[in-house]
Formats: sequence, structure tokens, C-alpha cells
Amino acid sequence: MDMLKRVRRRRRRVLESCKTLLIVLLAVSAVYLAARALVYSGLADTGPSGWVGTLLSLLRGEAQPPAATPENGQPGMAAQPVRIAIHSGTERFAVQYDQGQVDGIYTSVGGLLGEALASAKTPRPITEEEWRLALQRSGVYFDLLGQVPLDALYAWMGGDAANPELTGTARRLLVASTAGANAALYYHNETDGLYYACETSVDYAQRMEDVLTGYGGNSATFAFEFSADAGYGALDPYVLIFSSAPNPRSYRSASPLSAGDESTLTAIRSALSFRSNSSYPIQGGGIMVREDRETLQIMENGDVIYHASEPAASRYAVGDGSAGNTDVIEAAWRLADATLGSLCGSARLYLMGMEETQAGVEVRFGYSLDGAAVQLYEKGWCARFLIRSGKITDYTLHFRSYEETGEHTLVLRERQAAAALAALGSGRRELVLCYADGGGDTVEAGWIAGA
Repeated sequence: MDMLKRVRRRRRRVLESCKTLLIVLLAVSAVYLAARALVYSGLADTGPSGWVGTLLSLLRGEAQPPAATPENGQPGMAAQPVRIAIHSGTERFAVQYDQGQVDGIYTSVGGLLGEALASAKTPRPITEEEWRLALQRSGVYFDLLGQVPLDALYAWMGGDAANPELTGTARRLLVASTAGANAALYYHNETDGLYYACETSVDYAQRMEDVLTGYGGNSATFAFEFSADAGYGALDPYVLIFSSAPNPRSYRSASPLSAGDESTLTAIRSALSFRSNSSYPIQGGGIMVREDRETLQIMENGDVIYHASEPAASRYAVGDGSAGNTDVIEAAWRLADATLGSLCGSARLYLMGMEETQAGVEVRFGYSLDGAAVQLYEKGWCARFLIRSGKITDYTLHFRSYEETGEHTLVLRERQAAAALAALGSGRRELVLCYADGGGDTVEAGWIAGA
């Protein structure tokens, strides 16, 4: 009798487990069908609801690539896109001057760029017309704001081995469909000014279709897509035009060093590896720290200037003297982020560029606010590093902090701004929002004509 009862209890437990499993399967199926219905009905086409595609992929058991967005403090933060445009093949959804939204979308679609960089084959030059046609096919367009070496970008996106095919620098990149099964990587090489395309192993049907699911259109249009009489003839062809004017925030600005806070000064000196407390005041307000053949000036106006009399005297080594682009940029980034990045408030540091000069390799970083560059003083950059013989021998840091005021700035529509630009008669120029900071206590965005 006891044996019979135990058998019956086991049968009931098995039956209850089967019921539970059936309920779970039905619930999962319901969610899956609801997500599909959302996509097909168009309800997911009003904005960046990338969760739909992610959910569908998870329910199908597909592996998702790691998030493309680097963690705060990582060098890849200096090469985050400030605008993204997603084209379904029939319509385009784009975002700019809203860094939070761009970052969120990049988390969903940035994996495509990482995969394309990892599997990129030998680049082939293409015409600008081919580049424009690619921008109108299904794919994702990324604008990094600065000029970024492709090998460094690949490394920051998780590349565990060098891709020798990635040479030159790029600001604008595109992963787009082709006539074949795989997508291609397109980019404008800032080094030679040419356009290139690379075959990749990114499978369109397996990867891109799912990633692009859930994005509709928001009337974002490149300037070159307008007719000649639309009023945008003075603009760079790749300026993105929206149906409404941007609504940029305004910010309070200040020098975090002007108060002479001793704890802040100590933290900066420590971050720059200057441990000595021996210093003396200098003309213009500030202090000078001298250690052997190195000097560090910390000015009350927010400038910090370092100089080593020769490479051998510098405390900042960059690799073993044969360092590549990634090593050089990362060495400069670590110093900039530990100092400027810790005190800049709402701003973000971005890599403006890296170039060979007669004095050595120069790396520059700038501030950006909500995806718009900050034109700091006359030169624009907030950090400049000079690298010689595998050592950082000079740098200048401009400390500024920014805080939202809660207000916004009214700016002209792109068409009116383009008309003003045309009146200058200086050829086709890029029209971008920019915050001009000449050292005052507030900054507001306005249109400027880029290069």
C-alpha cells in the first residue's frame, strides 16, 4: 500500500511539472507572437525600440554579441559615435545632438561595427557616388566626430588580434547590405580623403535583419539627397537634416581650479604621478612643480602644462619605443581621463585626432556636450600631448567643468542656417552645432561652418 501511494505521488509531481513547463512554453510563445505582431503592425517603427529585435533573437536562442559601448574610463569612450543613422532599405531613423539616445542605440547596433572591423578584408577604393548609394541601402551609419585610427577603433571594440587590413583614420563609417549575402564596411579615410569598401563576414540575414528590426523612420535626410533647389546647396553632402530644429541645452561653465582647492590640486598632481610637495608660486597665478628635468605648471586659470627637457627625462613611457597608434592614444587618454575627465561635469572627452608633426606625434582631445563639440578658446582642443621616442614629453590640459542650466537654446532651422552659409560664398561646408567656450560662465550652442 505504501509503495502504491509513493508511485501515485511521483506521478502527480511529474504531471504538475509537465503542466508548469507547458505554461512556461505558452507564455514564451505569447510574448514571441506579441513581439512579432508589434513589428509587423508598425507599432515599433516610431523610434529606437531595439529591444524587440533583441527579444526575438533571445527567444530564437541566438547568441548576442557583447555590448559595443565601452565602460566609463575606457579609451573607447573617446571614440563613441555622436550620431547614428539606421536605414531599413526604405526609410531612415537617425539621432544626433542627444548623446544619451545615441549611446542607447549604439549599445544595440554597435556590435555590427565591431564584427565588420574584425572581419574586414582588403579595402578597395570606391567612388563617392558608390559611397552615397551605400548610405541609401539598409545598414547603420556611424559618425565619431573625431578622426580615429581604424586599428585603435578595432582594438577598443574588443578586437583580440590586430587586423592588418585596417589602416588610415576615419570619422564616418557604414555597415551596409550588398548584392551578396554578407554586409560590407564602408568608410571615408581622413588620411587620404578617399572612400573605401571592405568585404566582411557579417551575414545580413542572420545578423543585420535582427539588429535593424524595430527602427522606422523620422524623416532624417542627408543633404545630398535633396534636390538642387531645396536650399541646401551650400552644405556638405553628409549633413543630416531633420524635420524640426534641434533643441540644444545650455550649460554653466567654470574652471575647477580657479578656487584653489588644495585637495583638488593634490589629486591632479597625484593623477599625473607628481608626488613631491615641493612647489613655488609663478607669475600669472599658480604653482610650479619641478622634479629633476621635468616641470609641471598648474595655473589658476585652469591650465596645466608639463614639459620634459628630453625624452629620457620623461616619466611617461609609451610602450617600448615602437608603440602603435593604440598604445600612443591610450597612454595620452589615461592622463586626460584621470584629470580632465574627472572634473569636466556634463562634458565628455573625445579623440579629435592624431598626427605626425616635425616635433613628434601629437594627440588631441576635445570636450563634447550632448554630441556637439566644444570650441575651447581659439584652438578648440582641451588636451594636447606630444610623444617623442616612446615618451610623452609635453602636454597642455585646459580644465573646464560644465553643468546643465535646465534651459535650452533656440537655433535656426538648418535651411535658414544654410542660406546664411551660402551668403558667405565659401563653398560647401559642414553645418554643425558647436559650443563656443572662451572662458565665460555660460556656453550655448550655435551653428558653425566646419571644414
